[in-house]
Amino acid sequence: MKFYVAFLIQMILWSIFYIAEWVSYKDHVEYKWIMFVLFFYLAFIAAKKIVQTRRLTVFVTSFSLSFFLACKVLFENLMGKF
Repeated sequence: MKFYVAFLIQMILWSIFYIAEWVSYKDHVEYKWIMFVLFFYLAFIAAKKIVQTRRLTVFVTSFSLSFFLACKVLFENLMGKF
């Protein structure tokens, strides 16, 4: 259950990151990387507080990031067809 809650919170954070990235489309790539690192850190800390083991925290964070990136690519490909 803790895994699921941490995953959902991280997906909310990744969604906020996507909206922030979308709003700041004119920013330089360096600023987007800094923003990504900041959101990655927040997601990691949130999972660490919920799961409380480093190994599971790394797994949840990598899983949620992979799932988010797959959904992002799928969404952008679907939107490109319209």
